[in-house]
Amino acid sequence: MEKMDGSKEELQAKKSRVDLSSLPTRQYLDQTVVPILLQGLSYLAKERPADPIPSLANYLLKHKGSYDSSPQNSPPTETGVDSEKIK
Repeated sequence: MEKMDGSKEELQAKKSRVDLSSLPTRQYLDQTVVPILLQGLSYLAKERPADPIPSLANYLLKHKGSYDSSPQNSPPTETGVDSEKIK
């Protein structure tokens, strides 16, 4: 039974990739990167780190697991990031 569940998950993941690739550019970006980018930009505006680009990169890498491509997924509000990690 486990194998069937895994197959269903793989099929859903494949379908998601197909669905994403067929979306218009704006919808694709809105569903995949805009939520985490907005949170990252909010972090930059609030914290004003000396090195904003590495800090944003670190934020994106640290929080990428909290986001998926489903439109109903709401982004987390946590903003604590160690900007020294990326330097």
